[in-house]
Amino acid sequence: MTQMNPPSVAIVGAGMSGLTCARALQDAGFRVQVFDKSRGVGGRLATRRTDHGAFDHGAQYFTARDPRFRARVDQWISQGLVAPWTPALVAIDMAGGHPVRAAVGDGTVRYVGLPAMNHIGRTLAEGLDVRTDCTVTRACRTPGTPGTGSRAQWTLAGVDGKGAAVALDGRFDWLVAATPSPQAATLLGDAAGLQAQARSLPMVPCWAVLASFAAPVTAGFDAAFVNGSALTWVARNNAKPGRDPGAECWVLHAARDWSEAALEDPADAVCARMLAEFGRVTGCSNAPVSARAHRWRYAGPGTRTDLACLFDAGSTAGACGDWLAGSRVEGACISGLELARRIAEATD
Repeated sequence: MTQMNPPSVAIVGAGMSGLTCARALQDAGFRVQVFDKSRGVGGRLATRRTDHGAFDHGAQYFTARDPRFRARVDQWISQGLVAPWTPALVAIDMAGGHPVRAAVGDGTVRYVGLPAMNHIGRTLAEGLDVRTDCTVTRACRTPGTPGTGSRAQWTLAGVDGKGAAVALDGRFDWLVAATPSPQAATLLGDAAGLQAQARSLPMVPCWAVLASFAAPVTAGFDAAFVNGSALTWVARNNAKPGRDPGAECWVLHAARDWSEAALEDPADAVCARMLAEFGRVTGCSNAPVSARAHRWRYAGPGTRTDLACLFDAGSTAGACGDWLAGSRVEGACISGLELARRIAEATD
């Protein structure tokens, strides 16, 4: 792009999709500003550090099937940003009331970030204009003035982490909602068609528990898919490459239906119930030295769609995320790339 005054883009959301879209547009010559309500970047590529160890409590790993994403993963490997993870992986069926295990040997190559999952987002954000601790509460589209050559533009309003209004100066030619679909729908009120699409694609929650133990848990595996249980996944975080092997840290993810039923329950009660189920699944009777629950209100798509992104050239707006493009980390990346491509083509 060789314009003297390149188009500007506001991207709300600094997860995988938002950062991927931002970098692709910036590389194409756009002026890009990214906003995120969290104190850090990466979205559900998240890591929580505690006095008792570190936990990748969002995305546990990712796979790479699309050639565009595989090329990025290969680059990340060469940079030392990610590495394959080959855990002792099992499937556990609790339908009969007692755990029935089977080894998982599906040949899938699983990758994790080094030294933690959130380092991927931090690296992607390098060189981008990212404003964190800023929740964008409203996006308004102001029409251009006929006969003057002025373009319709977007203005934003927001609050900081304490709920105080913050000034979000500037007008933007494009708006990208790289947030969970319910939040994207709120932002896209001045792009009615996109708002309706986002509302039609709900997301589902997931409760996670971060538990550390004084001694190794003798589960006989590093990670497990769990069926017929309140849990759907358990993993020894320190079994991943680059982690502290001396910190016995486990991440537990609850099943979708269970998480929905317990969505508004107190975190302490959720934690106790999930730990009890962890004991039933693994046979571990050790009490953790530390445990806490974290609620992911928008953990994944509630319905499947073939849409890679949402885009409307007339409204100069779009949306991307892991609720599109087949979900998962890979889907989030492809969604961000596809939206950047659509915006660039519409701007040329």
